[in-house]
Amino acid sequence: MESAKILQNILPCFRIDSHKGAASQEDIRLLENFSGIQVPEDYLDLVQVMTEVEILVNSKNYVRIWGPLRCIEMNEAYQIQKYISNSLAIGDDEGGKALIPITGKQGYGLYITGFGDLDADSAEFIAPTLHSFFVDGVGVNTV
Repeated sequence: MESAKILQNILPCFRIDSHKGAASQEDIRLLENFSGIQVPEDYLDLVQVMTEVEILVNSKNYVRIWGPLRCIEMNEAYQIQKYISNSLAIGDDEGGKALIPITGKQGYGLYITGFGDLDADSAEFIAPTLHSFFVDGVGVNTV
């Protein structure tokens, strides 16, 4: 399970400060039915272990990975697919920016963009995957 690899190998620059329990299979199915794209496997694996994960990055900033129902709620509230086609926000930085796996200027990967400026062209590339971010440290200084 990829999430176990992420959680077991998370870099010391990350600290999980809070989380809720695992997502139910029904919640995951609802998200997969809601999403217009294939939900990233490492995200699905992670939420099968824990949801609403708040992670401190470099003792400075937080990122939060939402559970499936929160993903649906936030994507609908901010009309994310209206502004960024073929996308699904999966979290945020607790500072007004969404974490969205999309195909952007640097190809497919995890990008960050403001909720008030939902535009794939202005989104900033973080890492190719959640795993590469949390385990390999790719993009750790971006958030």
